[in-house]
Amino acid sequence: MTVGHRSILAVAVCVLLVSTNGTAKAQIGVTKNQADWIVVGVAAIGAGIGIGIFYAIHHGRSIDGCAVSGPNGLELQNRGDQQTYALTGELAGIKSGERIRVSGKKEKKKAGAPQQFLVEKLNKDFGPCKAQPAIR
Repeated sequence: MTVGHRSILAVAVCVLLVSTNGTAKAQIGVTKNQADWIVVGVAAIGAGIGIGIFYAIHHGRSIDGCAVSGPNGLELQNRGDQQTYALTGELAGIKSGERIRVSGKKEKKKAGAPQQFLVEKLNKDFGPCKAQPAIR
Protein backbone atom coordinates (compact mmCIF):
# COMPACT_ATOMS: atom_id res chain seq x y z
CA MET A 1 0.00 0.00 0.00
CA THR A 2 1.41 3.46 -0.87
CA VAL A 3 1.63 6.35 1.56
CA GLY A 4 -1.27 8.12 -0.19
CA HIS A 5 -3.53 5.09 0.13
CA ARG A 6 -2.61 4.73 3.83
CA SER A 7 -3.47 8.37 4.48
CA ILE A 8 -6.83 8.06 2.77
CA LEU A 9 -7.58 4.84 4.64
CA ALA A 10 -6.62 6.44 7.97
CA VAL A 11 -8.87 9.46 7.36
CA ALA A 12 -11.76 7.20 6.30
CA VAL A 13 -11.41 5.05 9.44
CA CYS A 14 -11.30 8.13 11.69
CA VAL A 15 -14.37 9.67 10.05
CA LEU A 16 -16.22 6.36 10.34
CA LEU A 17 -15.32 6.01 14.01
CA VAL A 18 -16.18 9.61 14.79
CA SER A 19 -19.54 9.48 13.08
CA THR A 20 -20.75 6.09 14.38
CA ASN A 21 -19.19 5.33 17.74
CA GLY A 22 -20.04 7.39 20.83
CA THR A 23 -17.03 5.98 22.69
CA ALA A 24 -14.65 7.09 19.97
CA LYS A 25 -16.23 10.56 20.04
CA ALA A 26 -15.55 10.85 23.74
CA GLN A 27 -11.96 9.69 23.35
CA ILE A 28 -11.19 11.92 20.40
CA GLY A 29 -13.17 14.84 21.81
CA VAL A 30 -15.36 15.46 18.76
CA THR A 31 -19.07 16.19 19.03
CA LYS A 32 -21.64 14.89 16.56
CA ASN A 33 -21.96 18.37 15.07
CA GLN A 34 -18.20 18.55 14.54
CA ALA A 35 -18.17 15.08 13.02
CA ASP A 36 -20.90 16.12 10.61
CA TRP A 37 -18.84 19.16 9.55
CA ILE A 38 -15.77 16.95 9.07
CA VAL A 39 -17.77 14.74 6.71
CA VAL A 40 -19.06 17.83 4.86
CA GLY A 41 -15.49 19.15 4.57
CA VAL A 42 -14.14 15.87 3.22
CA ALA A 43 -17.00 15.72 0.69
CA ALA A 44 -16.36 19.34 -0.38
CA ILE A 45 -12.66 18.64 -0.89
CA GLY A 46 -13.52 15.57 -2.98
CA ALA A 47 -15.95 17.58 -5.09
CA GLY A 48 -13.34 20.31 -5.59
CA ILE A 49 -10.77 17.79 -6.76
CA GLY A 50 -13.31 16.23 -9.14
CA ILE A 51 -14.24 19.62 -10.62
CA GLY A 52 -10.56 20.50 -10.98
CA ILE A 53 -9.82 17.30 -12.86
CA PHE A 54 -12.88 17.79 -15.10
CA TYR A 55 -11.81 21.37 -15.90
CA ALA A 56 -8.21 20.32 -16.58
CA ILE A 57 -9.30 17.59 -18.98
CA HIS A 58 -11.82 19.67 -20.91
CA HIS A 59 -9.86 22.93 -20.88
CA GLY A 60 -7.04 21.32 -22.84
CA ARG A 61 -9.36 20.92 -25.82
CA SER A 62 -9.60 24.64 -26.57
CA ILE A 63 -7.13 27.18 -27.87
CA ASP A 64 -7.35 30.90 -28.35
CA GLY A 65 -5.43 33.42 -30.32
CA CYS A 66 -5.50 35.48 -33.45
CA ALA A 67 -6.99 34.02 -36.65
CA VAL A 68 -5.02 34.96 -39.75
CA SER A 69 -5.10 34.09 -43.44
CA GLY A 70 -2.28 31.72 -44.31
CA PRO A 71 -1.10 30.09 -47.52
CA ASN A 72 -3.43 27.12 -46.92
CA GLY A 73 -6.42 28.95 -45.46
CA LEU A 74 -7.20 30.12 -41.93
CA GLU A 75 -4.55 29.72 -39.25
CA LEU A 76 -4.60 30.42 -35.54
CA GLN A 77 -1.62 31.83 -33.70
CA ASN A 78 -2.21 30.22 -30.29
CA ARG A 79 -1.54 32.46 -27.30
CA GLY A 80 -0.92 29.44 -25.03
CA ASP A 81 1.96 27.59 -26.70
CA GLN A 82 2.88 30.27 -29.27
CA GLN A 83 2.35 27.73 -32.06
CA THR A 84 0.51 28.37 -35.31
CA TYR A 85 -2.22 25.87 -36.25
CA ALA A 86 -3.88 25.39 -39.62
CA LEU A 87 -7.63 25.40 -38.89
CA THR A 88 -9.94 22.75 -40.33
CA GLY A 89 -13.52 21.72 -39.59
CA GLU A 90 -16.27 24.15 -38.48
CA LEU A 91 -14.84 27.45 -39.72
CA ALA A 92 -18.14 29.32 -40.22
CA GLY A 93 -18.07 32.55 -38.24
CA ILE A 94 -14.28 32.69 -37.98
CA LYS A 95 -12.82 35.78 -39.65
CA SER A 96 -9.22 36.65 -40.29
CA GLY A 97 -7.96 39.35 -37.92
CA GLU A 98 -10.23 38.31 -35.03
CA ARG A 99 -9.10 37.00 -31.65
CA ILE A 100 -11.11 33.84 -30.98
CA ARG A 101 -11.37 30.79 -28.74
CA VAL A 102 -12.22 27.50 -30.43
CA SER A 103 -12.69 24.00 -29.08
CA GLY A 104 -11.76 20.83 -30.89
CA LYS A 105 -8.68 18.67 -31.11
CA LYS A 106 -5.15 18.78 -32.41
CA GLU A 107 -4.60 16.52 -35.38
CA LYS A 108 -1.51 14.32 -35.58
CA LYS A 109 1.25 16.24 -37.29
CA LYS A 110 2.18 14.93 -40.72
CA ALA A 111 5.74 15.26 -42.01
CA GLY A 112 6.23 18.53 -43.86
CA ALA A 113 2.71 19.78 -43.07
CA PRO A 114 1.78 22.45 -40.52
CA GLN A 115 0.15 21.38 -37.23
CA GLN A 116 -3.63 21.22 -37.73
CA PHE A 117 -6.44 21.90 -35.28
CA LEU A 118 -9.87 20.40 -36.04
CA VAL A 119 -12.38 23.05 -34.93
CA GLU A 120 -15.58 21.63 -33.49
CA LYS A 121 -17.00 24.90 -32.16
CA LEU A 122 -16.32 28.63 -32.09
CA ASN A 123 -16.57 29.35 -28.36
CA LYS A 124 -15.99 33.09 -28.29
CA ASP A 125 -15.08 35.96 -30.59
CA PHE A 126 -13.13 38.59 -28.64
CA GLY A 127 -13.05 41.12 -31.49
CA PRO A 128 -10.14 42.40 -33.55
CA CYS A 129 -6.62 41.23 -32.75
CA LYS A 130 -4.32 43.80 -31.18
CA ALA A 131 -1.81 45.21 -33.62
CA GLN A 132 1.60 43.56 -33.42
CA PRO A 133 4.53 45.96 -32.87
CA ALA A 134 6.69 46.48 -35.93
CA ILE A 135 10.01 44.60 -35.94
CA ARG A 136 12.97 46.88 -36.67
